[in-house]
Amino acid sequence: MTSNPKTDTHAKPDALPKRKRIYLIDAKTDRLKTVASALGRVYTVRTFSDGGAALDAMYKSPPNLVLIDEATLSKRGQGIHKTKTRDNLLKFIPFIILSNLTEGPLMIGDGAGAPDHYLKRPFSSNRLLEQISSCLSHAVERSWKKLPKTAQQTLKYTMDEFNKISDAIDSGQPIDLQTVGSSCHPLIESVKSNQYKDVLSGVRKHHNYTYVHSLRVATYLSLFGNAVGMQDDQMKILSVGGLLHDVGKIATPHHVLNKPDKLNEKEWGIMKGHVDHSKKILSSLPEVSESIRVIAEQHHEKIDGSGYPLGLKGKQLNELARMATIVDIFVALTDERSYKPAYPEDTAFSILETMGPGLDQRMVKSFREIIAN
Repeated sequence: MTSNPKTDTHAKPDALPKRKRIYLIDAKTDRLKTVASALGRVYTVRTFSDGGAALDAMYKSPPNLVLIDEATLSKRGQGIHKTKTRDNLLKFIPFIILSNLTEGPLMIGDGAGAPDHYLKRPFSSNRLLEQISSCLSHAVERSWKKLPKTAQQTLKYTMDEFNKISDAIDSGQPIDLQTVGSSCHPLIESVKSNQYKDVLSGVRKHHNYTYVHSLRVATYLSLFGNAVGMQDDQMKILSVGGLLHDVGKIATPHHVLNKPDKLNEKEWGIMKGHVDHSKKILSSLPEVSESIRVIAEQHHEKIDGSGYPLGLKGKQLNELARMATIVDIFVALTDERSYKPAYPEDTAFSILETMGPGLDQRMVKSFREIIAN
């Protein structure tokens, strides 16, 4: 039986991450309640039927993002968006305007504030959550400009590529593996030049969790490989494999990925299904290497056979699979999620060590020494 990361009994730090605040403005009460219910699983949501009340609330307690219906904005918005673009306190709050007619970016004002977007109806809850994640991450992505060039390029190129991967999957198109590889070149250079900590610090507060986790896995896998003497072609496999190891999660519902409570049996089954989704996506790419497939398909397998989806064990798991499992668990433990804070590194390694025969403990020890140095 495999563990559910949201039901494990390991002691957790006390303080949970603070939820982002979203203001939702719509004159249609039924629609307001429906959207608020969907978002309430992940965010703290306040609802308003007109812009005037929302504007008063924004001055008292500024939200991280505002969702407003286009008709409400025109009829009962009372100048909320115009005020927002001119006010130094409010201008950095992103707006998503829910529209029946339009979709795309919207920039009003002097361009110094947060960019605003239209989102056209009808839209799925996944699409809405993706748009919210993108808008909330704008300030994080702006901060990347202050980082060293190689770290900047790593974050920008991999983020752009991750968006392309998501679009390709949504549209049923194949992933361009060559451009994925190209996006990982700066990451390899960051690791080799010991600038990887800038990459890790730069991505930590981004709101696309699957991207954050995937880039952190790619970074730590590359660091592991570099420390044990792997060559550039092997480093490329590790970085690309890390970036794509959870590619199937792009098709996993956001309410399951970001649920703040423990998953029930059905939801846990959906979560585990991301491995099969990843296998299907990568199997459609004739140029993908066996090693990249192994990282994606076996990073939840355990040496003692307690992993999933196949329950592989012992010699059925090669060096790459063993490395990927250790790194994936370490990164998951040290990631901040809606349902848990980030564990300290020492705590994460203590947990890895308590997993005993499920992991290659020789590798765990080696990885711990690499991180410590």
